[in-house]
Amino acid sequence: MLLQPNTLFANRYQLVRLLGRGGFSEVWLADDNWTHLNIAIKVYAPGQGMDNDGLNEFSSELAGVFNLNHTNLLKPTHVDSWEGMPYLIMAYCSQGSLSKRAGRMSEKEMWQVIHDVAMGLQYLHKNDIVHQDIKPDNILIDDAGNYVITDFGISTKARSTLRKSVIGGSLSGGTMAYMGPERFSKQPAPTKASDIWSLGAMCFELVTGNVPFGELGGGMQKSGAEIPDISDSISVPLKKLIEQMMTPETWDRPTAAQLVKTSAAHLNPKDASDPNTFPSSQTASGRPTARFVPTAEPIKVTPKKNIEKKEEKAKNKKRLIISVAVILTIVIGGIIGAVLYLENKEKAELITRHRQYVQQFDRHLQAANIDNLSALDLAIDDLHNISYTERQSVFPKEEKVYETKRLLLVDKTNGVYSAINGKWNRAPEGTTIKTNLKKKLDNIKEIKNKI
Repeated sequence: MLLQPNTLFANRYQLVRLLGRGGFSEVWLADDNWTHLNIAIKVYAPGQGMDNDGLNEFSSELAGVFNLNHTNLLKPTHVDSWEGMPYLIMAYCSQGSLSKRAGRMSEKEMWQVIHDVAMGLQYLHKNDIVHQDIKPDNILIDDAGNYVITDFGISTKARSTLRKSVIGGSLSGGTMAYMGPERFSKQPAPTKASDIWSLGAMCFELVTGNVPFGELGGGMQKSGAEIPDISDSISVPLKKLIEQMMTPETWDRPTAAQLVKTSAAHLNPKDASDPNTFPSSQTASGRPTARFVPTAEPIKVTPKKNIEKKEEKAKNKKRLIISVAVILTIVIGGIIGAVLYLENKEKAELITRHRQYVQQFDRHLQAANIDNLSALDLAIDDLHNISYTERQSVFPKEEKVYETKRLLLVDKTNGVYSAINGKWNRAPEGTTIKTNLKKKLDNIKEIKNKI
């Protein structure tokens, strides 16, 4: 059954509009006809459903979710299946997810995000649950302003079962852009430290507006790529913490508990004593302390030999200062030379990476058509990477092509949309072709909103 607005789902929930779509699930805003409340309903294997074995396996996974209860987890209130489609009923978070806040977060908001998400992860990790897919889309803002984690408690095995039902193949869990380097090794099973890397990548995106390694995620880091520079608009402690979360080695990353402690200290700093204040001039009893008054001493006459010694010391001190100044000049010159060398090296690496992104963009744009909409999504990712590299301070102006490529992408997307729309208008009503074309129109509308 194809889900669409006004569908009466499970004979109770009137679907209003699509809130989001993943690889094997859809989230809808719906009206509960019994309680007359707005709710969010997450439907797995939408339109296709699962066989009985898949449903039995998946239902046991979802049952475990009800044992989890934490302020920073969006807990489902009901679990069931309808026409072979498992679904969860959850509170509707009208403020949406963090995906809309990328590049627009203040420093205080960033510390709060780290604190709240780390609190939720700390609880999950204590229960030996690895989330596997921490990203902006899976962090919602509830009515109280808390950042809450959703899409948790689904094991790798259950995700594999879902993917087999939806697309006929098994893939490792997670979204590649937020997967740490260890997820691209011979033993790619996610660990608790993998959730921390994903949180770091998410925070990088919330600060800069772009994921750190494009859609390739930690795979680039595993190949030797370094973490790109983070915006100067945030403090050094926050930069260092985000970088520490994304260190290549899992054991070098902070735990969720450590992140909670660190972020809490920045959100609620303790009152430190003023280093410029002086001790009270009173004792504990309130009486003034005795003040030191120097006694008068006879004036001493300095001998001539002592004066000569002092002059010699002054000359030696002057010679030392001159020598140090010469050495510092040489050292500073060397440092400036090294800085210029590193800057030129960084510039060359940026240009090389930028040209690779441009080539990828051109290939994906050329491949995009009414039967290959995913190429447009890839081209958008390439465009984001182009934008990120061009915003670096050392990137040369003459190499910038972002605006030109963006206009090409807009034209291509509009052309594909027109072609699909024309076919949809000509397709007979009530046919599968008409339905499939409508779905493509919805997809390309979402793509247009991303550009």
